[in-house]
Amino acid sequence: MGFRRRLLSLFALAPVVALVAACSTPDLTPEGARVTLSRNAPPAGCQEIKHLVGHGGGTFGGEYIANDDLIEYAMNDLRNEAAEVGANYVQHDTPTLGGGSGTTTTATVSGTAFRCPDPAP
Repeated sequence: MGFRRRLLSLFALAPVVALVAACSTPDLTPEGARVTLSRNAPPAGCQEIKHLVGHGGGTFGGEYIANDDLIEYAMNDLRNEAAEVGANYVQHDTPTLGGGSGTTTTATVSGTAFRCPDPAP
């Protein structure tokens, strides 16, 4: 009987663990952590690469995550995307929050990625 009880406990706990994991904000990659985000124009000598959009939330997203965390998720996504295209500076717009059924469920932030010759401050 003890084995069955442990097995049932494991199956009951699995959805909770999956839900908590789905609601976490992603970490920055080591490359993404080196990307500077700013509302200001890039320093002189930077080359524009492309426009990017970072997303936070979505499935299981906003009902269990604070707005600040959704924005952090979107900013992390934007920095990681910028690093993937070789950028080290992103001039970003104000993040926007989206929702449905009375709750905030997503955050989005767009920006222009640049490659700058010197590390941005």
